[in-house]
Amino acid sequence: MKSRLSAMKYIKNNKRASFVLILALALTFMAMYVVAFCFIVTIESFKPFTQELPKKIIYVNLTPESLGVDQEDFEDSEEFAKAYLEARSKFSDDLEALDGISKVYYTQVLHAEYKGIVGDFGYSFPLVEPSEVPFIANHLGAKLIDGRFPEGDGEIVVDEHIMKNNDMKIGDWFLRDNYGEVFKVVGVLRSDNMAVIGTPNGFYNNGWYHVILCNEKNAVFSDVADKLGITLHELDDIDDLEESRKTYDEKVVDVVETVIDVVILVIMIFLTIAVIVAYISFMRNRVNEYCLYASLGYSRKNIYGLIMREMMIIFITGIIIGAIISIGVMELVYFLVIEPRGLVAKWFLPEQLLRIFAAFAVIVGILQIPVLIAINKIKTIDLMED
Repeated sequence: MKSRLSAMKYIKNNKRASFVLILALALTFMAMYVVAFCFIVTIESFKPFTQELPKKIIYVNLTPESLGVDQEDFEDSEEFAKAYLEARSKFSDDLEALDGISKVYYTQVLHAEYKGIVGDFGYSFPLVEPSEVPFIANHLGAKLIDGRFPEGDGEIVVDEHIMKNNDMKIGDWFLRDNYGEVFKVVGVLRSDNMAVIGTPNGFYNNGWYHVILCNEKNAVFSDVADKLGITLHELDDIDDLEESRKTYDEKVVDVVETVIDVVILVIMIFLTIAVIVAYISFMRNRVNEYCLYASLGYSRKNIYGLIMREMMIIFITGIIIGAIISIGVMELVYFLVIEPRGLVAKWFLPEQLLRIFAAFAVIVGILQIPVLIAINKIKTIDLMED
């Protein structure tokens, strides 16, 4: 009885050729995974203030029509303005009367800026009286870890991630390139949602809004509007959990995942071409070996099994080594780039692993073509002489 053809024997005796293939696969795995890791840093970094923060605080700027005030019903602008102010005040009172809403401010807001690996994102934060800042911080689950809370005009407490991301420290002007020397950083917050809170300084702002401190059940304003019997207008400016999630999904997740797909596709195409060329050369150099096996009585099926076992050993070894290299490279990227910029990383990426395994499976499938061609060309020694 013939023994089973050994897949490891050739690999052990041809370490150089096997190592080149394994290394190519390992580096390809590393490139795919680390590229995905870097891009997904943006997705993970933008998640706290787009998915968590709007569960506790939302911003609403309704048109007079939505508040039930139509300018055509008034003879002059003064009467209209008075009615609008009364409607706005009543709106705040009605909101605070709802269960799950802690407090409502009609106040100025500013924008915090956060830069990801790819792109940047801005989000609103309130400018309120100094006495209100600790209350809002407590509502947002933010703790002061350095400095102090605002005590005067134009002072801001900033989440530690935003501080690192913008290379700020206590005493610096907040986003000086955007706002000039108007708002000063006086304290550092630690929170799960990158909270930022400040006090106004004149009328430097990004608009006036009803700032609503809410719970998650009231974080979608259309539901709140239904409770109050308000019909929303298309010109209403609403920044709530629903809008934030929509923006996050469309402008961050979808865009980044599309880029990842394109990058992996490009890498896979180059890898496929390189591996096919390498494997064709790999098998051509072993034609006599395969013919010898056939002459010894091994069937084409036996030889095909040998080739596939060798291929699986090389691919699996490449994946394992690639994973080890990836961990080292990600550690390096994290400590040199991600952590110093106050970004958030996610290390285990099951969806990306599935993409990579699928890409490798496609490559193995394509390699069946040259393998089967080589198998069909195998001749025994007597036929080779003819």
